[in-house]
Amino acid sequence: MSVYNKSDIDYQKLISLLKNGGVFCYPTETLYGLGCLANNEEAIEKIYKIKQRDKEKNFTLIFKDLNMIEDLCSPTDIEKKLISKFSPGPFSILLQAKEKSSINKKIISERNEICCRISSHKFVDNLFNFINIPIISTSANVSGNKNIFLFKTIYNTFHNLVDSIIDYGDIEKSLGSTIVKATERELLIIRDGDLESKSIKDFYNGKSKGL
Repeated sequence: MSVYNKSDIDYQKLISLLKNGGVFCYPTETLYGLGCLANNEEAIEKIYKIKQRDKEKNFTLIFKDLNMIEDLCSPTDIEKKLISKFSPGPFSILLQAKEKSSINKKIISERNEICCRISSHKFVDNLFNFINIPIISTSANVSGNKNIFLFKTIYNTFHNLVDSIIDYGDIEKSLGSTIVKATERELLIIRDGDLESKSIKDFYNGKSKGL
């Protein structure tokens, strides 16, 4: 198991690890996340076991940008406007997966939806200079337990369970990303997070009226 300080990350070794089915713990602008490449079934199974998570519950995926989202999903005009307005940042949105998406089927819901996010964290941004596929992003805790904000606790909890940890120190308290689902008629808040849901609703209502 490797631990990288934020100033000495070997991205080439990290990418090699991920391509070989590795699982890592890494920082985002909200919480530390557990992740792997979104097309690696073996690694996805590892995360379900680490999280002790119900297989019916899917994970959020982090994408590089809207272009990568459009390669694998089919966002509508209003969904693209929401993504452009509130990303990168603590904003996640449920989108329809394309029929021939390279994303592993285990993390696409029965409704053919993927929870998509673009992270603003420097580490994640740098990581996408080396890969062209989204990564799993699920909070670094056991399902049902409280979020973890101290790096020492992150390390003690996961160093025997993951293949690599990226050390960005302690993080501020966070609720995670706000998750939404948009249609042409309404905006649903699936989970309240760090991004105020009222601001998303106000934008949606203005844009959906052509303003």
